[in-house]
Amino acid sequence: MIKWPKNFYNYIRCFSAVIFALCLLYIGKELLLQPYLSNRAVNEARTLYAAGKEDAIAANASKTESLITPAFSDADTLTDSPEISSPEELYDNEGRLLEFTQLLTLNEDVKGWLTVDGTNIDYPVLQSGKEAPEYYLYRNINRENDKAGSLFLNAGSILEENSKNLVIYGHNMKSTNNMFHELLKYDKLSFYKEHPYINFDSIYKKGQWKIIAVIKADADTDNTFFNFIRTSFSGDDDFLEYLYELRIRSIYNIPVDANEKDKLLTLVTCSYEMDNYRTVVVARKLRAEESLSVDIQNAVENPIPLYPNSWYTYYGGTKPVIPPFNEALEAGIIQWYSQK
Repeated sequence: MIKWPKNFYNYIRCFSAVIFALCLLYIGKELLLQPYLSNRAVNEARTLYAAGKEDAIAANASKTESLITPAFSDADTLTDSPEISSPEELYDNEGRLLEFTQLLTLNEDVKGWLTVDGTNIDYPVLQSGKEAPEYYLYRNINRENDKAGSLFLNAGSILEENSKNLVIYGHNMKSTNNMFHELLKYDKLSFYKEHPYINFDSIYKKGQWKIIAVIKADADTDNTFFNFIRTSFSGDDDFLEYLYELRIRSIYNIPVDANEKDKLLTLVTCSYEMDNYRTVVVARKLRAEESLSVDIQNAVENPIPLYPNSWYTYYGGTKPVIPPFNEALEAGIIQWYSQK
């Protein structure tokens, strides 16, 4: 029989108590403290953005009031009406919307603000330099370490160069439902019908975007056969081919037209159909004089979406044979292309 030292059991109890306390501290940090700090940073950013909007409105009102002169002079002579400033003129001397002034003071890497009405997706979008393109993967707007990270632009999506496709990444925070977690709800057609468009205002221009595709992608470059994060194109034909590649992969057939003149907004987050999979929601920018309304009743599930090769290896099924874009267009298969 083993004879343990006199204080052995006391040592075991103390050791167990220390381990238990450390576990409680870790759980408290992960489940309580970290989400609190993350939410605090986001709420502070939202407060600054709201204040910036109010300042911009006040600045516009002040500018407009200073331009207004009485309609009649003392002699009741009609005077020429001055040109009144419009919201489009609310820019600083660097061409940035005044509503972003306070956020840019906090962090010059702010590039815009993204919202999906009816969800908790309501966040600033940041972009670091090309030398550290994923800087905000685990950092918040205050540049603090943050498991939730921030929404951030792909390094190739350059606002100043008018990129054709703005690609925004965000974590799928299952524990808190924050960041891009609610993008996964686009797996249901009913959710798309309730949320068919996205708001993304860059620091240079306001914009609304109509969703045109929801796809499942394999982020493993060894297995994927479609680069869903392209940001530049060699010409109109190349861009149209890219639009076609998106459409044939979309899990829905969405009644929103598109053409080579459009600009795209692509939202990307992790999903769990398989390892390294992504849910990707793609929208095109609302055109001038175009209505925001979408004929959502005619949105239907795509009976034969084209998935990555790994999908068929894991789930089975037969990969559909898809004709080239030009053949499909000539055959009248493509209903979404419009030259308007």
